[in-house]
Amino acid sequence: MLFHVKMKTNLGRILLLIIGFIMPILMIETTIRLLKIAPPPVPNPTIWEMHPELGWWHIPDSGGTFYSSYNEFQADVYINSLGLRDEQTLTDYAISEDKLKILVLADSFGEALQVPLEKTFFKQLQSKLIAKGIDSQTINGGTGSWGTDQELTFYRQQGYKYKPDITLLFFFTRNDTVNNYDRLEVARNGGSIQKSFYHLADDGNLIYPFSYDPDAPKPDWLEKRPSLPHAKWLDTADWLWLNSHLYRWAVPYVRDMPFMLHTFGASGILGGEGHIRAFHPTIPIPFFVYQSPPTETWQNAWQLTEAIIADLAYQVEQDNGKFVVIIIPAKEQVYPQAWQRILASHAEMQAMSWDLDEPNQQLIDILQRHDIPYFDLLPVFMDYHYVPNKPSLYFHHDGHWNEAGHELTAEAVLYFLFKSRLVY
Repeated sequence: MLFHVKMKTNLGRILLLIIGFIMPILMIETTIRLLKIAPPPVPNPTIWEMHPELGWWHIPDSGGTFYSSYNEFQADVYINSLGLRDEQTLTDYAISEDKLKILVLADSFGEALQVPLEKTFFKQLQSKLIAKGIDSQTINGGTGSWGTDQELTFYRQQGYKYKPDITLLFFFTRNDTVNNYDRLEVARNGGSIQKSFYHLADDGNLIYPFSYDPDAPKPDWLEKRPSLPHAKWLDTADWLWLNSHLYRWAVPYVRDMPFMLHTFGASGILGGEGHIRAFHPTIPIPFFVYQSPPTETWQNAWQLTEAIIADLAYQVEQDNGKFVVIIIPAKEQVYPQAWQRILASHAEMQAMSWDLDEPNQQLIDILQRHDIPYFDLLPVFMDYHYVPNKPSLYFHHDGHWNEAGHELTAEAVLYFLFKSRLVY
């Protein structure tokens, strides 16, 4: 009898513990559903496909609604028939000779999936020029995760066909140098090779890449990495993503915590993205662009980047166009608290030597050596930041420009174009 009483008591306690654990989760789940703060379960639209020369490129006439996993933005994005994230009416390389034609070469800052097309800096620049009586057409070659190498290839393949009067190369200080150099870019991607790379010959000349072949033999320097282990909880994560608003709301934040990512990501419980990212370097490779002094690997990356930029400038000049580099600052260069959050999240970085001006100075030295006009947005963004009560220029989590960032960029570039007499 006593045994049964104890068993009932223990079962009751266990039941209370289960209820005490489950009920708060159900309450949070219900609250998140009512507040509608979780991202939708469907993935963002597929607008890219593999390309033999560019690595990847937009799928013509594709698109849909893009959203942030953190509910920071929602924007309709459409790719036109030329493969550009640009006006649907832009369907031909031939643009009236009476228009001022400005070709934009950029990475995800130019692709600008976070804002509507009319709010992007390049379309605002177009509108501002027209408002000043200059009939203009901006042509957006921006593509996410591209490096300067792919932008050079794009210009040689397609960009020149628009006969641009001005070609603006937007260079993102944090990762464009990484994207250009095979050893850094492959390390950034956890050992994955996704495109062909330019190289430097012994005499310093640029060696153009072959077409990308995913089945080509791997280079000798590539660290032999084992295949990703089986993620036993991936199916469970997929089910939770589809069915739990709480899971969809929480997981993006958990994946941004290095300790949580590297502790639980390999199991698959943080989804496919978490599984892949768990095997990437503990300190994200792009942050080493701020290391001072730069290592030999980074010096090599800058030498290659210099050759790529110089070649692009030469190609544009041969086509009778004007070439300008616009330097895009990273969020942590503008907002000191953003850099402090990065250091706090990566304890091993705190004992290292960092200089947030390093990439800008490296790039400016390159541009001055080759007499290439440039405009550094960092001072403009910092001046804006220190004006009281001004909104942020970047999304908090996404890290790209919000509408305020695009508007300031358009105004700053417009000012530069007039000041430098590139337009008048």
